[in-house]
Amino acid sequence: MKWLSGRLEHLSRLDYYSKPTDNGGRYVRLDSNENLMLDRKFTLEIIAKAIKDVDLRFYPKQEYEDFLYRQLKKYLGIEENYIAAGSGSDQIIDLLLSIIGPGKRVTVLTPTFSYFLNRCELHGLKLESVPLRRENNTICESDFFKLAKQSEIVYICSPNNPTGNQFDKELMMDMITSLQNKLILIDEAYVEFADYSLASSVTKYENIVVFRTLSKAFGLAGARVGYMVANENLVRVFRSRIQLPYSLGTLSLRIASMALVRSNQVRKTIERIKREREKIFENLSKINGIKVFKSDSNFLFLECCELYYQNIVKQLHRARVSVRMLGNIDGRAGCLRVTVGTREMNARFLKAIEIVSDHNKI
Repeated sequence: MKWLSGRLEHLSRLDYYSKPTDNGGRYVRLDSNENLMLDRKFTLEIIAKAIKDVDLRFYPKQEYEDFLYRQLKKYLGIEENYIAAGSGSDQIIDLLLSIIGPGKRVTVLTPTFSYFLNRCELHGLKLESVPLRRENNTICESDFFKLAKQSEIVYICSPNNPTGNQFDKELMMDMITSLQNKLILIDEAYVEFADYSLASSVTKYENIVVFRTLSKAFGLAGARVGYMVANENLVRVFRSRIQLPYSLGTLSLRIASMALVRSNQVRKTIERIKREREKIFENLSKINGIKVFKSDSNFLFLECCELYYQNIVKQLHRARVSVRMLGNIDGRAGCLRVTVGTREMNARFLKAIEIVSDHNKI
């Protein structure tokens, strides 16, 4: 078994995605970009109806899967043969990377979704990174296209995690049309909070795959339902050969379908989140020592000096507010990412930040 021990030793040295801790439920959780604005009654009603519908003694029925695809078709305005659903977009990304084969080059923008980078390392893909411009988190086009042309795969998270911004649509379309011999992976986990989606482009361009999820805007993080939108051939092979026979459980299928039926209710919540997002941005913009970036997602990205960062960490801990503490990343000092929560949650976060600001003025 030395071969296995050696392999495990190699894997243990790889970076991995660190899940936020819930601190025993004692903290306000603004660290996972969940839709906390969505009334819990919304999901409870859906769950209650789903439980009445299903019998968990049986494997998931085909009719439940078919209904989910009909609802996704209606929601996206895209035919079902362009869509593949699975157990979260994370699983779909992982499965897709697993068939590409080791040694392929992947161009990414940094900072970006760390899970994707970790899975590339796991599957032996070679990462080539292009840093975003520090002043506004936009893409340096000359550097990006130079590396992208030398790679087989391009991955772009838009809106980007953790910076929160959606990239210029014209630039994205230029990338798709000028790199048609590359596989372009576009992660749109937060696109409901942004201005546009490229999902419909898969009907015209075979080189793009768009990842989407119901974990964020639809408030179904615990149900683990995601999907990809891609060319018909890739979707057909993915659903029939690459994916597990029962990739989604019966309850998840029913819950996801019924949430999509009530998508208008979700859209109203999204508008409320956008309004709260702007309020948080305006308040943080007035505080010296903090640089807050415009966001097209349901979170905001902040950068501050090292001393300020440490004081913020301590104060948020005292206030029992949990955010994603990123520290120093890509030459940026004292970074953190905060989810847009309910008005009360956001006020608690801002109060903690203002206490640090007032202390620094003394």
